[in-house]
Amino acid sequence: MTPRGGKERKMITLTMKEQKTNDLMFKLISGEIKVTDAMRLLGLSKRQVLRKKKAYLESGIESIPHKSRNKSTGRGYSMELKEEIIKLYNEEYYGWNFHHFNDFLEDYHNIVVSDYFIYNLLTKNGIDSPYKYKQRKKAHPPRKRRENAGELVQCDASQHPWFEEDSTDYYLHGGIDDATGIVTAAYFAEKETIYGYQMIMYQMIKNYGIPEELYTDFRTIFKYKRELTLDEELVGKTLDNTKFSKMLKNLGVGIISTDNPRAKGRIERLWKTFQDRLYKELKKKNIVIIKEANEYLTKIFLPKYNARFASLIDNTKNSFVSVDESFDYNTELAIWDERNILHNCYIKYNNKYHVIYDEKEVVYINTKEKVKVYNCLDNSIKVLYKDKLYRTEIVDIEFEKKLVSKEKKVYTSEELSDLARKRSQNSPWRKWNPQKIF
Repeated sequence: MTPRGGKERKMITLTMKEQKTNDLMFKLISGEIKVTDAMRLLGLSKRQVLRKKKAYLESGIESIPHKSRNKSTGRGYSMELKEEIIKLYNEEYYGWNFHHFNDFLEDYHNIVVSDYFIYNLLTKNGIDSPYKYKQRKKAHPPRKRRENAGELVQCDASQHPWFEEDSTDYYLHGGIDDATGIVTAAYFAEKETIYGYQMIMYQMIKNYGIPEELYTDFRTIFKYKRELTLDEELVGKTLDNTKFSKMLKNLGVGIISTDNPRAKGRIERLWKTFQDRLYKELKKKNIVIIKEANEYLTKIFLPKYNARFASLIDNTKNSFVSVDESFDYNTELAIWDERNILHNCYIKYNNKYHVIYDEKEVVYINTKEKVKVYNCLDNSIKVLYKDKLYRTEIVDIEFEKKLVSKEKKVYTSEELSDLARKRSQNSPWRKWNPQKIF
């Protein structure tokens, strides 16, 4: 409806503060209050109050709201950019958490906006966050972080179907520094094995140094679960270290094991993040092979992840021990065990016979003497004898059969008779054993 005069009336909505200003302007013009009263009640100077009074006399209530209300400031993002972001999420990144999506917008699409903007834009357009209905578990009492980097590194392996269209569970071995949150290493393997954790130590030492201590679960890779009986304790028997813990002891690294996953919650939370972020990035890059996944982890994912989420290492609070170029990763990170020498130059390891060589010459050692056998990172088998490492070679199949003890042959009665006739009649053996052949 248009009033007389032809000017359409506008619907004006005032906030509580603006309503207060409107009431005071009306009272000021009607003479109910003075300019000094309006100055005190509005918290404005005399000049500002007089300017507002003049505008109110000219435009009435329309002068109260700010002139830029419901108008674009010219400083926001364009509608085209907003539509592009929504299209990218729906077509390429649907189901990604909003923070992860925003990281990829910056890294791969040159779109730099805040996480808050992304959240508001997507939710206002009917896209809910994947974590909207997340049920939080009962909190575990927090443990204070270690003060120095490298003082404690939490290690574990995550079993998960990491590759799209492959329901097979693979194992991601990893370690995270307790003080800084740096993911020190990560390695994919088909099973949770000693070799997977050896590769974790390799990456960690190469990039950061040797840590003081590892915090692990109670797997037999790290510690034996069996406890000594009372009789064993009385005779002074002790449990041997595992192969992996022997290697750690040689490096001067301690180990703590626990049965409670919440005790090492930092790495447990890390796996949840990786199962979201890493899984989606492997899918995005069409990576379905363990070798390619390990390359992507070390070259792209971990550096990017640590740069965004981890703290920098303070050199004054760094317990990682750096190694020089002479550090031999192949043997220092090898697992080892003791074996007896067989036939003066052989050992039996992993059900195979290995001959010991010094370059091209066979090494002869007294039979039944114990030597240390190293299973190196490159899967080579080496023997330590008198502080010297020797290489080994697997004995060929035909020769190996000769080393295996032969079973005693069982003779038939006819064969025994033939053997008896062949023996000399005047043999002393025959003379004193006339009824026996053997």
